[in-house]
This record gives sequence, C-alpha cells and structure tokens, in this order.
Amino acid sequence: MLKNSLVKKYTINDFLDKAAWQLLLCEMPIGAMLRNLGSLTQLGVLRTDEPENLQRVEAVLNNQEHLRKGRIHPIDVLKALKTYQSGGKLGRSQKTWNPVSQIVDILEKAVELSFEVVEPTNKVFMHAVDVSGSMGSLVADMGLTCCEIATTMALVTAKAEKNYMIRGFATDFRDLSITAKDSFRSAVRKASNQNFGGTDASVAYDWMINNKFKADVICFWTDSESWAGYKHPSQALAKYRQKVNPNVKAVYVTLTPYQITLVDPKDPLSWDLGGFDPGIPRIIQMLATGEL
Repeated sequence: MLKNSLVKKYTINDFLDKAAWQLLLCEMPIGAMLRNLGSLTQLGVLRTDEPENLQRVEAVLNNQEHLRKGRIHPIDVLKALKTYQSGGKLGRSQKTWNPVSQIVDILEKAVELSFEVVEPTNKVFMHAVDVSGSMGSLVADMGLTCCEIATTMALVTAKAEKNYMIRGFATDFRDLSITAKDSFRSAVRKASNQNFGGTDASVAYDWMINNKFKADVICFWTDSESWAGYKHPSQALAKYRQKVNPNVKAVYVTLTPYQITLVDPKDPLSWDLGGFDPGIPRIIQMLATGEL
C-alpha cells in the first residue's frame, strides 16, 4: 500500500483554489497577472499541458497595448521574470513552484516589448551608470543586481527619448556603447563587462564640461559608494552649471543607500532618491518635465 504522503498530493481546498484561480485568470488584468504567475503555477493552473491557459497569459503579457494601458514598466516585468524563475525563492511569497518554460519565454519577450511603451519627455538626458565593482550586489526583494536595474533604466531612456547619452562611471567616464538598438540582455552584458574600479561620480561632470555636453537632466544610478576622487559631486555640478547649463536637473538614484548623500541639500534642482521602487521612473519623468 502506498504511503499516505504520496496519495494525498492535493487537498480539497487545493482543488477549490485551482477552480477559483482558473476563473480569475480569464479576466485577470495585466498587473495582477504579473504578480500571481507563481501562485497560478503552484496550483496547477499554468502547466505545459494546459495550452489554453498559457495562450491566455501570452495574449496579455505579449501585447503592447495591454502593457501600455497597464503602465507596465520594464522593471516590473524584469522583477516578475526573476521571481518566477526562482520558483518562490525570491520575493515575499511563501509558496514554491516549478517554473513552466513557456511562461519564462513569455516573460522574456514581455521585457523587450515593455521598453517600447514608455512615453518620451523630449528632454536631453545623460544617464551616468555606476560601473564600479560593487554594482554586482543584489537589491533586496528585487532579485536584480544594481547593475541590472541601472542598465535597464538607462535603456528605457534610450528607447523612449531622441536625445540621450549613456555612459559608465568608476574613476573615469566610460563609453558603454549602449543604444536604442540594444536588447536588455546585450545592454546588461555591456555594462557588466565594465564592473570594476572605484567610484567617483564627479568624473561625469568633468567629461560633460570638457565636451560641452548640454543635458537637461542627468541621472546617476549608483549604490552610493562614491568615495574616490578629490571633490564632492555637488561641487562638480556647480562647476558644470557655471560653464555649460545653469538649469540642468540632477537626479541621484542610490539603489542600496548608505548614510551618505551626493546632493547639496540647498540645491532646488537636485534630488536624492534612496532605494528603488518601480514608481521611480515616473518620478524622474515628472521631475524632468516640471510636474513635480
């Protein structure tokens, strides 16, 4: 006789839950779908031998109009992909599941599609991506490295804006060769290959002064370990305003914040955003256009 633990694979509540989630899937909005792919898999709603359900997920997540109306940012999809691939090891879910390969494929395609739905601000952006060695560290609850988040955000701008530049800073300001033609994977690969050296955010301003690059908005993506160099970034910014653009806005996103700031607290055109949340891209857009 088989052991009871083998016979009792599902309880009655499991079957009731599966039926309820099956009904929910048919009308589930895109945001809820991204958050609940693990639960749907754990209950058996999403399985390789349930092609209609997989097609439903594909029809929603791989549709640019759904992504646009749902205001889904690439970071949202990337986080969902990482969480789903982990089988429940990442994120706050107490459930575990075996990822379905077709769902992984759908999410990977959704990441690329989501880059095309961000509205442009028509401002000139300089994205300065920290490429020092410490950027390989993970951001808590995101399942993403600082480098992955920073590169993704820079690539979003490259695909949305006509006027942009993306460079990497360590103790120098490097050309990362990231353009709108890059995929997420190729952009991350280019940035990750540069993850070495110390951190000096002021080198970005030095380069822009020397090259007379007039930016409307400068976005720094860093883990806040800017310790190298001989001057504070706020001093370099003041010099850039004197020589190039007195009205430039500077946004510093510190993905793993420490008790340090790169901003002069008296500067009304500089902002220090600590930590990371998928809502930050919208905040940056509003700062760029003067809505905030």
